[in-house]
Amino acid sequence: MTQDEEETALAVYQTLRDRGGFSSEEELSLAAGLTAGQVRSGRRRLEHLGLVEVKEDQLVPVEPDAALVRTMEAHRAGALEQARRDAEAHEVWRSLMSVYRPVAHREASQVEVEYLTDRRRKNRALVSLNAMTRRFSDSMHPGPMPPMALLAESLREDAKLVDRGVRVRAIYPQSLLQSPKYARYLHDLTALGAEVRLIGHAPCDLLIFDRSYASLPADPDDRNGPMLLVRGSALATSYVAFYEDFWLRAVPYGAAAADGPTGATGLTAQERTVVRLLAGGLSDDQIARRMGVHRRTVQRTVAKLMERLHASSRFEAGVKLAQDPAFARALRAPAQVPVEAPGPP
Repeated sequence: MTQDEEETALAVYQTLRDRGGFSSEEELSLAAGLTAGQVRSGRRRLEHLGLVEVKEDQLVPVEPDAALVRTMEAHRAGALEQARRDAEAHEVWRSLMSVYRPVAHREASQVEVEYLTDRRRKNRALVSLNAMTRRFSDSMHPGPMPPMALLAESLREDAKLVDRGVRVRAIYPQSLLQSPKYARYLHDLTALGAEVRLIGHAPCDLLIFDRSYASLPADPDDRNGPMLLVRGSALATSYVAFYEDFWLRAVPYGAAAADGPTGATGLTAQERTVVRLLAGGLSDDQIARRMGVHRRTVQRTVAKLMERLHASSRFEAGVKLAQDPAFARALRAPAQVPVEAPGPP
């Protein structure tokens, strides 16, 4: 409401008080010396303030004191109605929490595994589990990473969890530090309050909600294929133990970022992971799936290692690396991270 509009409304009100009332806006417009548009605008303002009313087909003024009393009564009635709705909401909350939720919780405590193939059903299930999570949200993502738009949406959902007091933990591949956009994502995820650790490679995607529900792919090598949804703490406890093992062997994000992309041996985290998996007898395709990268990336990594070591074959490169004491120790030793007791199941 501008000053001019308020002055117009006041002029209309004064005209009404002088004449007592008008049966049409045209008469009021002539009496007040205002345009039809100004009269309509002034009337709307006066109706909002409760300073006019229609009696016997005439627009008549209302005393300011009477309008004030009516406004206070309307506010009081609104407050009473709000109090009534609050009481109803509290009763609904009490019934859901004390009567119905325990029944559902007892049912959910029984082991149940659902095999989901439809993408929309999978998404709906994950959205529902995310919304009902109240204490713990643990995830492990071996890669490849989804588009940045999906990661941005994931950050927003994780922020909601943190705001609700949920402890959010996530394990990602160490190789993400070599990509500026993914390194930025890890930084943002940590900044919002999530706990992030990095590992050379992980076997499969795994999501655990409140340590009673777990989601993982039916085939670890096909992340877009069918999904297993496990309900019930009896079976989910096994996945929690599986996750905790990887969590304790992973490197905290802060320490990994501070160390930079290379270690004491001069090899990048990605190179050390490739060599470790090669030593385990995995093929290039298997290594690519484990690390969440393209097969060409694995081949380029091996080729650069051979060139740096002046090796004519993979076998010769492996021999030369094995003769490096620093690398041999790094290859054998687990990551040194502080051991913390797992939270309550």
